[in-house]
Amino acid sequence: MTTQLSLQKTPLHQNHLQRGAKLVEFSGWDMPLQFGKVLEEHHAVRQQAGLFDIAHMGVLSIRSGDMTQTQQALDTLVPQDLSKLYPGKAVYTQLLNEAGGIIDDIIVYQMPIFADFPEFSEFMIICNASNTQPVIAWLKAHLPTNFQVDWLNPRYGLIALQGPLFQDVLKAAGLTPLEPLPKRFHIGEYHFQDVPVLLSRTGYTGEDGVEILIPVSHVDAIWNLLLEKGESQGLRPIGLAARDTLRLEAAYPLHGAELSESISPLEAGLEWSVKIGKASDFIGKSVLLAQQSTGLSRHFTCFEMLQRSIPRHHDLLYDTEGNPIGEVTSGSISPTLGKPIGVGYIRSERPLVPGTLLKVQIRGTMMDAQVVERPFYRR
Repeated sequence: MTTQLSLQKTPLHQNHLQRGAKLVEFSGWDMPLQFGKVLEEHHAVRQQAGLFDIAHMGVLSIRSGDMTQTQQALDTLVPQDLSKLYPGKAVYTQLLNEAGGIIDDIIVYQMPIFADFPEFSEFMIICNASNTQPVIAWLKAHLPTNFQVDWLNPRYGLIALQGPLFQDVLKAAGLTPLEPLPKRFHIGEYHFQDVPVLLSRTGYTGEDGVEILIPVSHVDAIWNLLLEKGESQGLRPIGLAARDTLRLEAAYPLHGAELSESISPLEAGLEWSVKIGKASDFIGKSVLLAQQSTGLSRHFTCFEMLQRSIPRHHDLLYDTEGNPIGEVTSGSISPTLGKPIGVGYIRSERPLVPGTLLKVQIRGTMMDAQVVERPFYRR
């Protein structure tokens, strides 16, 4: 078992303790579950802004000395088309195994030349904390031997600023230059006072915002600066509990729940991120082609409860005649919608249309639910 002493700690660990955060084990890291009331943290992100410690996420640098060679090699490992990238552009995709299953879902950045960040000279990958070492091992096993794959977490912290007032917070904190900020799924170099940082216009909440890569020696100071200067905009620190309800409302999948090495991106409803016709072949392509040809046997599905009972991971799904048809992967009360919601996989030849009635077995009792469109929430 993982002990408290063996858990990895982010650069903000002591800061979280000083702010009274409740800490829990998450993917081998000691992370803040909440700083106050979870509902208040959730609403702060939806209505003002929230600050997240995401330094547990894997930050990887991949380079070969030849940008084109690196892009072409990485393109054989993912279903997205990396040839459309250019310096400063990022894309969401997945690393697939030979069976088309998702080893991890990742963001791939083609990096410009940043004077203060020479380690990110070609490509950067952000991956999930629990999958960092498997992702590194997979990359090293499938990239040419002259490639360098570096895990840079010990040298950098990563925080996320999310919510409709995030730009006001950056302005109050003295970000330079304030204009222009990166476009969606782009990255650029900025400064807080004399501290260089990388800002990417990405997030995991369903709100606009940025994720900020910071040299480890300055993470604590910038975290405090943002919270101090953003207080008038309602900014507050946010823990994992609210992060999960936020991502669930946006119907963003979580690896280990909605995504796994036995689930393909097509089954997960991520077909928009699969470019079957791209120039390069990629691992898992033949399986995805077969799924496109013969059809899927299961589909990612969003549903809302018609009774006030919360669906949980592994709860079984049934049709209205009592036949088992699937399983819940995530569920919660939606703070924004004020009702229980859930996602899971339904075994069927085609996706169920919104309005289709279901039954969810919750603690041995059948509860009514209905299929709804994805996502539950969109600003």
